[in-house]
Amino acid sequence: MANRTRGGLNEPQPHTYIVQASAITSRETYLYPDGSRENVLRGLYLEVKRGECWGIIGDEPFEVELLMQIIGNVRPYASGRCVLVERGMMRQKRRILPHVFTISGGDTVPGNLNTLEYLMYVTAHFDVPDARRQADILEMLLAAELYHLTLVPMKYLTAGERAVVSLLAAALSKALLVIFSVAELTFDPRVYAGVRYVAGMIAARGGALLIGTQDCDLAQAACDHAAFLINGRFSQRDAMEPLLKLLDRRAFILTCAEPQRLAEAIRNADPALDALVFENEVHVYTRGEASLDEAQMMRLLLQTGETVETLQVSRPTLKNAYREVLAGHAL
Repeated sequence: MANRTRGGLNEPQPHTYIVQASAITSRETYLYPDGSRENVLRGLYLEVKRGECWGIIGDEPFEVELLMQIIGNVRPYASGRCVLVERGMMRQKRRILPHVFTISGGDTVPGNLNTLEYLMYVTAHFDVPDARRQADILEMLLAAELYHLTLVPMKYLTAGERAVVSLLAAALSKALLVIFSVAELTFDPRVYAGVRYVAGMIAARGGALLIGTQDCDLAQAACDHAAFLINGRFSQRDAMEPLLKLLDRRAFILTCAEPQRLAEAIRNADPALDALVFENEVHVYTRGEASLDEAQMMRLLLQTGETVETLQVSRPTLKNAYREVLAGHAL
């Protein structure tokens, strides 16, 4: 791919991309009751540069897992092209690529070892004295805020925690692309900082982390880019900040005794706003490029004559952005 400038064409810098996937369509298909078929994944484009961490959020865990397997060269694809670390991939041949570290689920770690023992085991080939290596691993666990996992036998950890231990092993490897395919797992928020720390370790060596998950909070905490995989296609993909700014238009959360009446009053006072009721809460949304600050919200409430019990400024979240996209698709 070349970037056009006013002076002509500039070729991309060497060793810029970790993943270049274009028009990827899966071999796997859905079979519908009327006998028709449709490819599970259709025409996907994704570029991941060195130093980036992408969260792939999907409404179907199977679709997310399938994409992770295709990118990781575990499954062949029907059409398109996928290049990893600027090396081509063969669609008809599966092989383990030394520059790719794939984690799928949390059941690949030995249950009889604790986290420290396992990480010592996977780094046993390092040309580093055991005492120094153990100190480095303990320092990493402390910096990653995962010290609570250090001495717990892995058979007592949750599947999500075991997957994070595998991710720590990936951080200690030399792999340039780490695929964290965990769309069916749930995570304790205590491990979010650890996943972000690992993303930083991988980025520091010029690599990239790709996370396939349904946990929007994990993706927002760890990733700087996100993509929504819905019905076999990417609905949205961008850097995290512009994605949230574009999609999460919720400005305020209000609580009151009569939320339906308040929502209707807000809509009547300013047709440019949406007001939706969730139990005793009224969520106020802006449209398009419009913005709404706290002073404007207070003036609007004075105009309606309605009172509220609490008024909370809504901070953009990936979860809200994803819900907005799903709601748009449902329409």
